[in-house]
Amino acid sequence: MKKLCAFTISFLSLKFSLILCCLTEASCFWRIKNSEDSDGDLQRECHFYLWVIDKPIEDNFYNSVLNFRISASEYEFLLVMFFATDEINKNPYLLPNITLIFSIVGGHCHDLLRGLDQSYTQINGRVNFVNYFCYLDDSCNIGLTGPSWKKSLKLAMDSSIPMVFFGPFNPNLRDHDRLPHVHQVAPKDTHLSHGMVSLMFHFRWTWIGLVISDDDQGIQFLSDLREESQRHGICLAFVNMIPENMQIYMTRATIYDKQIMTSSAKVVIIYGEMNSTLEVSFRRWEDLGARRIWITTSQWDIILNKNEFTLNLFHGPITFAHHKVEIPKLRNFMQTMNTAKYPVDISHTILEWNYFNFSISKNSSKMDLFTSNNTLEWTALHNYDMAMSDEGYNLYNAVYVAAHTYHEHILQQVESQKKVEHNRYFTACQQVSSLMKTRVFTNPVGELVNMKHRENQCTEYDIFIIWNFPQGLGLKLKIGSYIPCFPKSQQLHISDDLEWAMGGTSI
Repeated sequence: MKKLCAFTISFLSLKFSLILCCLTEASCFWRIKNSEDSDGDLQRECHFYLWVIDKPIEDNFYNSVLNFRISASEYEFLLVMFFATDEINKNPYLLPNITLIFSIVGGHCHDLLRGLDQSYTQINGRVNFVNYFCYLDDSCNIGLTGPSWKKSLKLAMDSSIPMVFFGPFNPNLRDHDRLPHVHQVAPKDTHLSHGMVSLMFHFRWTWIGLVISDDDQGIQFLSDLREESQRHGICLAFVNMIPENMQIYMTRATIYDKQIMTSSAKVVIIYGEMNSTLEVSFRRWEDLGARRIWITTSQWDIILNKNEFTLNLFHGPITFAHHKVEIPKLRNFMQTMNTAKYPVDISHTILEWNYFNFSISKNSSKMDLFTSNNTLEWTALHNYDMAMSDEGYNLYNAVYVAAHTYHEHILQQVESQKKVEHNRYFTACQQVSSLMKTRVFTNPVGELVNMKHRENQCTEYDIFIIWNFPQGLGLKLKIGSYIPCFPKSQQLHISDDLEWAMGGTSI
């Protein structure tokens, strides 16, 4: 009887979610959670290298380059690299008569990082930099690294080539004196705290908890959020600052658990990186059965391991993601991909967010086929139409940053009648890096990419909610947006369909 009730609740929750998906067709997504151990034996890649050659590549080039398996969680990045380089190489104006290609550091990445840990030790909390590099090459590659800023920092300290970080913007990578060759393509989150406070004020959530990483970025976010919250009459019930060191964290873990489980605050903001002690905390609270409205960033676009389901509209994380335009050509590329040239298995995209196929949801006979035992059959009715994550979109833009930089570098060489082979490696990379930090261009889908990172950039956010269903099925629905450069009364927009479904703004 208990199992029947659980199934009934989860089925009704799913069906209600699908109805909302029909109401907001362009902004609903589905995904299947990866199994816990499917990637336990795989190494994660650290880094992509881009370079240009003046001849076409053989069709089997990437079969020889990618001679190892990669983690399914990183599969999206590989698809983006294939797509972006293919798109650029077909553009007769960006890099004419030149082929942009890439390789990937994989397989032995963990051994590399262990070696870097020994080379770049932390003394009193500060990183000890090595101040010399030796290269015999005379050309300049460009590195694309992410999404973890800590791993990227280690790689940056071991290299002098220009590098573009495609993870979330992080001030730790802005040390221009020691890391003049590191650039970031993601926009700053200057207005993120304002957007979160506006959402809470809209829904009259005035008693909230905050969990942050105990680092400079987390402390700055706390300062911004506290100032904005006080302005709107929102109070912080508690602030948990999670230490980065695992040993220190474990000595305090039960204190953090008790704070979450006993607090009367039902809304909790989480700010910090995944793959950290902060994520360990979140997983512990999930196992303890903490039911909260989690408000966080797109890094935490995760599917929970919950086995219980409720009809609570806000049962699942609410995430703020940078607004990005859909790339229609990616869908066609995935559907027509030459697997002899690009060694990929497109079915891996079931582990990423996919656009919802609304023809199914509008056909009640097909919807009624869903049960807790046939999730895979249900999802098989949908086409794999992967939606890019924030990091995937940043990587797409990073490839174009590299292409525009190469374009300008080659143009300057032609104008000054210099050739690449006459430049020493270090000199060439200095020139490329100097050009890269000033690139401003419009990408193929019409969005501005600005490597200058002015403080007053208007970063638009989309707001999503994620629901979790049996067998790891997740649905994600856009419920609103936040545009800080609009007049104050128009900055936050919440979907009318959501308001109708809720019957108002009070929870």
